Amino acid sequence: MAPKRGGKAAVPAKKKPEKVVNPLFEKRPKQFGIGGALPPKKDLHRFVKWPKVVRIQRQRRILKQRLKVPPALNQFTRTLDKNLGSYLLSLLIGSL
Repeated sequence: MAPKRGGKAAVPAKKKPEKVVNPLFEKRPKQFGIGGALPPKKDLHRFVKWPKVVRIQRQRRILKQRLKVPPALNQFTRTLDKNLGSYLLSLLIGSL
């Protein structure tokens, strides 16, 4: 390989000013053990005891996703609206 040309010169690192520490105020870490400081609040959203209705409808939705239903039975899961139902009844009555 050929040597590199025109390399950048190293830039001296800037010194950060030292923070003045006041000896009267010592920084002590919090102790979360027994009898110590209270721990910060956690998100307990997942651990809430949900109402029974909510739990049942969520379980039903998951079970229906996992369940394989034959098409012959699956056609009865959706109902007709009122207009289409009345039209179908009129067709069936007219064919008699």
